[in-house]
Amino acid sequence: MQTIQRTSKIKKKKQQLIIDCQRKWKAIETSELKKWERRRIIGETFNITDTTVKKYLKMGEDEIKSLDKQKNYKKRKTVMDDYMNIIYKMLRDGINPTIIYAYVKEKGYQGSETSLVNYIKLFSKNNFNKSINIYWDINEEVYPEDIIIIKRYEVLKFILTKNPKTIKNEAIEQHINIIKEKYRIVNEIETIFTSFYEIIMGDDEDKLNDFLETYQDSKISSFCNGIKKDIVPVKNSISFTESSGFVEGNNNKFKLIKRIVYGRSKLVNLSKKCFLAFSIKRPSFNLLDLIP
Repeated sequence: MQTIQRTSKIKKKKQQLIIDCQRKWKAIETSELKKWERRRIIGETFNITDTTVKKYLKMGEDEIKSLDKQKNYKKRKTVMDDYMNIIYKMLRDGINPTIIYAYVKEKGYQGSETSLVNYIKLFSKNNFNKSINIYWDINEEVYPEDIIIIKRYEVLKFILTKNPKTIKNEAIEQHINIIKEKYRIVNEIETIFTSFYEIIMGDDEDKLNDFLETYQDSKISSFCNGIKKDIVPVKNSISFTESSGFVEGNNNKFKLIKRIVYGRSKLVNLSKKCFLAFSIKRPSFNLLDLIP
């Protein structure tokens, strides 16, 4: 109710502002000033932009009157709409909340389990002034011991890791051929990534053109288009031995230090922190130099 009243006051204030703007415009309309000059006077008088002045001057009487009317927005349908009456009636009849949870799930509820639990708690609190503090004994799905669980991100990490020093998942290594046979997309991803990796780590920049031509109409078309926009820097990274890794690494280090020191007073603290981070490995470094 307070929100509605506050919104109503804001709308009435805006309505009066528009009326005052139009009255001011009529008062100076007969002057020799140009239109833009008159709009500037109104803007400075009421502290509004020129675009807002134009908008307010075009508004008709009916449109201004309609501003103070409360709009009734259509309520968006949620996954709980079909089950609210069920929850309310079962709580009213004193049925155990755990049974209510199971019954709603049985009736076809497809939303989040946490949301359903919270709805039941809120219904009980708001309608019957009763807090539900129970342990929700919702059994998770348990797989047999002879089944190996391999997650998607683990497969991606396995096929996209090219560093030979990295220890790979043994379970995936044993079953990767079965996974590739079952899911052909894994083979496709590995082929594309390996091809691009060899081009970037190689020294023949012309191979990049062949890669883009091959995959420009594939599922990674957006990736190819992004490379085309910066094709010169990408090719330079292939053909030249120089790398910007050192600079980028230092930039990342500086940004990290800046976040750590955030909130500390004076620039001198940031300067000392950076000096300490980059000079600590120097043989001539002396920590006492930082003490004033």
